[in-house]
Amino acid sequence: MSIKSIFSKKIFLTLYFGIWGLLLISACAWLTYFLIGTVYNTDSGKNIETQNATSFDSILELTNKKVDRYLGEWEFQEPELPGHFHHIGRWYQSDKWNFCIECHGPIPHSRNVKERAFLNMHNLFISCQVCHVQETEGIAATRFGWIDMSEGSLKPNPEMSEGVWGEYGVKIIQLIESDEEPQPLNLEEEQEFAKEFRTNMNELNDSQKVIGNKFIHRKCVENPISCSDCHDAQNKFLPFTELGYSQERADFLVSSEVVDMVRRYETFLMPNILKPKVQEENPEEEQP
Repeated sequence: MSIKSIFSKKIFLTLYFGIWGLLLISACAWLTYFLIGTVYNTDSGKNIETQNATSFDSILELTNKKVDRYLGEWEFQEPELPGHFHHIGRWYQSDKWNFCIECHGPIPHSRNVKERAFLNMHNLFISCQVCHVQETEGIAATRFGWIDMSEGSLKPNPEMSEGVWGEYGVKIIQLIESDEEPQPLNLEEEQEFAKEFRTNMNELNDSQKVIGNKFIHRKCVENPISCSDCHDAQNKFLPFTELGYSQERADFLVSSEVVDMVRRYETFLMPNILKPKVQEENPEEEQP
């Protein structure tokens, strides 16, 4: 290699690294200037202080606004925080007419872990008697109406196009007596007995408690109405359109999508890994 070519290569490398060095130094200088200017800029500081003060005051103001929160049969107040996903608000309406709730609570279904959420959701607009009670043993109800949740009187079909589905202030109940003067299925004897039973509970022995409990539930059926009994296009248990549901909504409730979901949900198999208690109690049943 000639001396001329070596000299040319050195000049090229010097220029190459020199340009990149200047670019890096310029970038560092600009970044340093920007950071120092942001920290010591008085106008910027004032804006930040104003924003922080506004945000701070607004948050404190929110703590003065309280909203009711309901969790089962318990009720308490909490600060109103917009966008807070844990705030559920009023998700059920107080049923003062149905005496079953006095013992079982407003969300009574807890035995079946897989189905209790759906069942408790239905409890918002269906009385306990509809699924669990038969006026005449072995004969299912065929007539239904709406009953006021505060006083127990029959009401016309609610306006379902407004508000949240299920929160109508009334519940579905089976009807008895004549078509001209229908009456809601009201277990008056059981209700009066249950009231006295609860009052004297601590004075009763175990045998008396068993007998009293059987009397209160004497009209309850062993196998209540199931999900598939209602969501069945061929043999509907509830007359949806007669109860005020639109034809579109009634068709959807017995459509193949809903029926298939109900069928799959009832036979849903939960992995053992999600059932630690079952594994501990019955380790021999654990599948490989």
